[in-house]
Amino acid sequence: MKNILITLISLILSISIYAQGSIGSDTLYQTKFYTFHNNMWMNLHHFFYEQASNQQFEKLKVDGLTFNNIGDSGKISKLTDLEKTLFDEGVKYYSNNIVHQELLNSGRIFKWLQAQSTTDNIDDTTFSKEFTITLNRLKPLYESYFWKRHQKENQVLLNTYIKLIEKTEIDVINKMENLSGSSWNDIVRIDLTTYGNWAGAYSPELDNIVISSIDPLMNSTLFIEFVFHESSHLLFLRKSVFRMGLYKKSKELEIKMPRHLWHAAMFYLSGLATKEVLAKENINHELIMSKKNVFERYYNNEVFKSILMKYYNQENDIEQMAIELLNLE
Repeated sequence: MKNILITLISLILSISIYAQGSIGSDTLYQTKFYTFHNNMWMNLHHFFYEQASNQQFEKLKVDGLTFNNIGDSGKISKLTDLEKTLFDEGVKYYSNNIVHQELLNSGRIFKWLQAQSTTDNIDDTTFSKEFTITLNRLKPLYESYFWKRHQKENQVLLNTYIKLIEKTEIDVINKMENLSGSSWNDIVRIDLTTYGNWAGAYSPELDNIVISSIDPLMNSTLFIEFVFHESSHLLFLRKSVFRMGLYKKSKELEIKMPRHLWHAAMFYLSGLATKEVLAKENINHELIMSKKNVFERYYNNEVFKSILMKYYNQENDIEQMAIELLNLE
């Protein structure tokens, strides 16, 4: 009975999510703060990027993990000789011309891909004629053998967690506004792509997040924390009260501020906020910093966590927090 109920709920969510986007739109769902997208060009690009680089596969291997098995390798092995030649040429092109451009720094390319029609070939040759030709040549192959499966994988992930995100987003973002000293004033686009970068989720632009659905850890509440963490970059800007507090105190104390200190702190704080709202839903959540070994030098430092926990609970202010964090080094 429980399994039947879960299936029914998933079906209802699928219908609701599809109903939100207009026909031909890649928009799956919109909340107060986010729009979630399932874009064919973005997925094609990430798929061939990973085929050429193996960056995500290698990082998962280091973490003792493997991709969710959705059958891509089997489909590749069954391509005809002609199709395999086209596939290999696509991988070679990406290897020679694209993978040197880090996905994290590909915001301009992504804006361009997102603006293209998914029903027609691309006419725009902004980045290069060869790139446009390659994408158009790969499109029929990708759509025939991979896209429907990738599209479904992304959809299922969103269906699983969207209601929790929608239910908790106001509390988390309000908390992150208070912690950063900044105000949220944007709608963030979230692209669900089956494959992603080595981290599984990243922000090529402040208003655009890319999250990989084939990362096995995304099939958990880590997906929710990634949404909240990555979008917190909008609040923890260089001129935010939080970062300026660290910077000014480092100058005053003549202590060089570690490059990644603010980011590690933001990671921990957004994790705490996610954990708190999920606990109210009787859901236990383990932080990204723990599960994916992010900034482990900081996360494994109990003093670091104690300082930020006091700040999170408003037991000390930004100035005191900054003094204590800077004196950690």
